[in-house]
Amino acid sequence: MTNSLTAAETKLRCLIERTNRHHVGARWHYELTSEVDNIAVASTEGSHTLRIHPCWLRYVVAQGEFRICVADEIEAWYLLDRLTADEPVTSSS
Repeated sequence: MTNSLTAAETKLRCLIERTNRHHVGARWHYELTSEVDNIAVASTEGSHTLRIHPCWLRYVVAQGEFRICVADEIEAWYLLDRLTADEPVTSSS
């Protein structure tokens, strides 16, 4: 693995900053922890935390898969939130 944890964490910080600018009303944070196998989202009202295993983070950055493995996790969270909301989903076409 050629990428250090510091470089991987820098990408993660930038992702969180962009996400907080893009998704108004919610605050995202991250936590590096060995308590998860890879990645998980912990949510409380209005706040979400990406919990990420540091070794896994280094690995996905080194493999060039940061976007699909980390960034898309946030978008998947929003998609699941919309799909499981009490209101019916309408198409935009």
